Amino acid sequence: MHPSSLLSYYPTYAILDEVLSYGQITELNLFFDLKNNLQTLYLEHAIKNVVETTIKAGRIDTSVFSSVMSFLAYHKLYAIKRKIKVNFYTFFESGVSYYHTNLDKKYKISRRTDDLYGLDREKRELFFTIFHKNLMLVEKALNKIPQNKVIRMTNLEADFIPYYLVRNSLVPTGENVANIVYSNDHDLLQCTEAGKNVYIFQKGRNVKRLVRPGNIMETYFKVDLGLPDSYFSLACSITGDSGDDITGVKGIAQKRAIAIINDVVSMVGGIDALYDNVFNRKPIFTQPPTTENKYINDVVSSEQSHGLISRNLQLISFEMLSRFVDDPPSIEMDKKRQHIINTLKPSETAPIESMREALDKVRVELQEDDLEVLYYGS
Repeated sequence: MHPSSLLSYYPTYAILDEVLSYGQITELNLFFDLKNNLQTLYLEHAIKNVVETTIKAGRIDTSVFSSVMSFLAYHKLYAIKRKIKVNFYTFFESGVSYYHTNLDKKYKISRRTDDLYGLDREKRELFFTIFHKNLMLVEKALNKIPQNKVIRMTNLEADFIPYYLVRNSLVPTGENVANIVYSNDHDLLQCTEAGKNVYIFQKGRNVKRLVRPGNIMETYFKVDLGLPDSYFSLACSITGDSGDDITGVKGIAQKRAIAIINDVVSMVGGIDALYDNVFNRKPIFTQPPTTENKYINDVVSSEQSHGLISRNLQLISFEMLSRFVDDPPSIEMDKKRQHIINTLKPSETAPIESMREALDKVRVELQEDDLEVLYYGS
């Protein structure tokens, strides 16, 4: 399969130029939500193609890895043409997120069963073996290629990685640095809150768009009320998220949540106070519901009766998860923090000829010049 048929999440140069136009940008940090960007792989024709190619060839099909290499080379070539520096951060997770399932056993439960278009058990298992081995190749190889870091989180969702890296200045920062997060997952809209110059690139069937800071509430909730980006997680905690099997306050959908959210934040004492209370396991609302607004009363009651908002914030909010990583409540979470830090440490890159030989050994077929482009200037 051609690389672009598996990883079709390409922006136009015009979209990338738009980011550069927002300031004197000389450096780009690009964050790739790998599994989300590879959604094309889950289409029926792609699944059957990689399985059948593997069976026919008698070896693991590596077209997923090749597609990632071409995708990165496209962006590196853009940076070369625009004479700017580019840093790549690819992230994905493996295994069930214990942090989330310990909060709610039903978290993403509907995603755990998939018959993959009627493939028999043997072929389903082969597909996931192919996918897993390609992801491991991505991790091992790209961490040896200049300007590339791959962060794989085991048993913890990796969606918060761009937020965490920018928030904690673990990547280059400054007025001349811009950050672009590539994901269609609406949870990653939160990344605009992490710091300056953070943009979200989304690509759908009929649209390619750049979401700018200050616009995520309007982008997701389709209503422009001038609400700050920092309200996003709370609003989602009230409405719930059916895609992740997170139950919200009964009877409150998006429009009603947006209409009451300013009042809810005021009752708490501000969005920062809300996070502080949840992190420190203190009550969010100290008084029983007393307003005349039924829906505000329902929000307060749902929290006071069974901690619904607190739980949902911990499930949804990248700020909450980042705080738990910064101040780990367990040895296991501390290991996650150390893994992130260790992955980002400067490390020795492999010479291009050594990398070429290693990839040849596993029979990776790259598009012409992709490897040379990624090593250019190193």
